Amino acid sequence: MKDSDWEILYELYKNPNMTKVANLLYMTQPSLTKRLQHMESEFQVTIVNRTPKGLEFTEEGEYLGKQAEKYLDFLKETKDRIKEYQENSEGIITIGSSYTYSKYTLTDLLVKYRQKHPNVEFNIINEQSNILFRKMLEDAIDVGFIRGDYEGAVNKTLIGKNEAYLVTKDPVSIEDLPGMQRIGYKTNDRTKELLDGWWKDQFGTEAPGSMVVGYIDVSWQLIHKGLGYTICFLPDNFENTYDLCLTPLKYKDGTSVIRNTWFIYSKNKRITKVLEEFIHYIESEITVQK
Repeated sequence: MKDSDWEILYELYKNPNMTKVANLLYMTQPSLTKRLQHMESEFQVTIVNRTPKGLEFTEEGEYLGKQAEKYLDFLKETKDRIKEYQENSEGIITIGSSYTYSKYTLTDLLVKYRQKHPNVEFNIINEQSNILFRKMLEDAIDVGFIRGDYEGAVNKTLIGKNEAYLVTKDPVSIEDLPGMQRIGYKTNDRTKELLDGWWKDQFGTEAPGSMVVGYIDVSWQLIHKGLGYTICFLPDNFENTYDLCLTPLKYKDGTSVIRNTWFIYSKNKRITKVLEEFIHYIESEITVQK
């Protein structure tokens, strides 16, 4: 008997209607009838009788229908347990990470982790944090490293706080910025809200338009050539390759403009042992105080 035959028996036993079961299993009714006849031939019994009221299971058929349910439960349990063994011995973790976090922090973390867990592979997706957060809610990534504060059905661990800076070629006065060329770059919506909020706090107006480039690295190159300025968040281990002038951004009350970095994973997804060990590693290694 094929596994599909046991499934046919089980569905017919639950609902003795050839047409409905054929539709449920995406089969034609003649094909279903043929499979049923094959089972009867194999067991040398009559499984069902066709009556004016519909199908009626024989005593042997009743027994086979009950056995079909037990067999399918056994098969599912066996497959789930084998899958669990495989996941516990090795696996692939899909990580969503913002571009700058990947560049300055994530690589070192993963290299260190792989030294103790050589069988674990990583699939890394670099995107803006708002996109990564949506991917997490859609179950498209296992864990995420995101910039900014987002709310949803996720577990969150604070792993970093970064300060915002005015980046220029030479020292300038904050008051001179409205008359200068601003260089924008690809970033997430929460970062944009924070930086635009600082501008409004400082000047009482909406943030100005800007020349827009791709990744933030390009803006640093243009600033080095004297083509303008940018405001952005910088990691603690930022390498100031172009020897740019970095001025911390402050609100009018003197407080710094801060952006949080979070490690997130779903509250609804089943956590495998491989994923559980990685989560524990991150939460124990790089959690910061709020």
